[in-house]
Amino acid sequence: MLKRLLLVFALTAICFSGCSEPAAEKEETVVPVKIYKVVPESIVKYLKVTGSITAEQDASVFSKVSEKLVELRVRPGTKVDAGQTLAVQYNEMLKQNVEMAEAAIRSADAQLKLTGQDYDRMKKLFDQKAVSQQQFEQIKTQKETMEIALEQAKTQLAQAKEQYDNSFIKAPFNGIVAAVYFEKDQMVPAGQPVVKIVSPNSMKGKLRVSGKDLAQIKIGQNVTINFPSLPDKNYDGTVRKIDQALDPISKTLEVEVQINDADQEIKSGMFGEFLITIQKRDNALVIPEAALMPQTEVKINKSTGIQEPVKKYFIFKTANGLAELAEVAIGISSNGRVEVVSGIKSNDSIVVVGQNVVREGQKVNVID
Repeated sequence: MLKRLLLVFALTAICFSGCSEPAAEKEETVVPVKIYKVVPESIVKYLKVTGSITAEQDASVFSKVSEKLVELRVRPGTKVDAGQTLAVQYNEMLKQNVEMAEAAIRSADAQLKLTGQDYDRMKKLFDQKAVSQQQFEQIKTQKETMEIALEQAKTQLAQAKEQYDNSFIKAPFNGIVAAVYFEKDQMVPAGQPVVKIVSPNSMKGKLRVSGKDLAQIKIGQNVTINFPSLPDKNYDGTVRKIDQALDPISKTLEVEVQINDADQEIKSGMFGEFLITIQKRDNALVIPEAALMPQTEVKINKSTGIQEPVKKYFIFKTANGLAELAEVAIGISSNGRVEVVSGIKSNDSIVVVGQNVVREGQKVNVID
């Protein structure tokens, strides 16, 4: 009796289970998705290269005399103009040499004037046959000697002034003081760098580019530059020069980038990231790269008989609350975004979350 009851219950359960399956199959699942509205925009593909920057004008100003530093008029960060005095070395003796040379000129000039007057008188007498040829030649020689003495005095004055001027350390161009290597009252030997000047508004980047990437770089290309030490700022640049020979060791080529909007925040020697624009599309249809569903098919090349992989891309669009599968062709990609050249149109709604679980024709619920 007990076995019969268990059998009846089992058959009843199977009956109810079998009868309920068609009802469950009739219930359609609605998949929640997030969408991206397609609008025309620009997309840029970059070649990312790292490198350091230097000032277009970058010079150390050297001492020209061996003397103590008696004045230091600048410090790092000081803005200077071309010809401005940055520091002064002891120059009292050099100044005295200038004064002595100036006095020598005055003396030589006075003697030349006196000798010139004598020459003029002697010339008149000689023309009147009142003096001999020998007497005239003597005064003429004296005048020429005085003229030479005056020229020598002028040369000595120029040399004395040059030595005196050498005691003044001056800026060779407009710029910013990057470094000062001596302190006041220190002895500075001739030929030692005293101050370093850079031109911060004219900076350039020095990049090393591999041979395989060289074909993508051309003079005039736009470059976006950012520095880890300045995370909130980007700078604009232009490819200005490309070397013509690879480095035999590194197999790289040097590319020079002019920074167009340099300011005092960037310093010579800073390390940065250079994004060289190699492709750009305006008014392109761009979608998040994550929306793509790639598939690889294997096809046989009819001419060679070799199997070749063919990669295709699909996306899901939504229309009237339903998912619609579409094959697309893509163009350039950059920073998680990709250009779609066919398969979608402006204002299409592309599924960007849920595309891996939704099916063709299935109902979708768009969530924010």
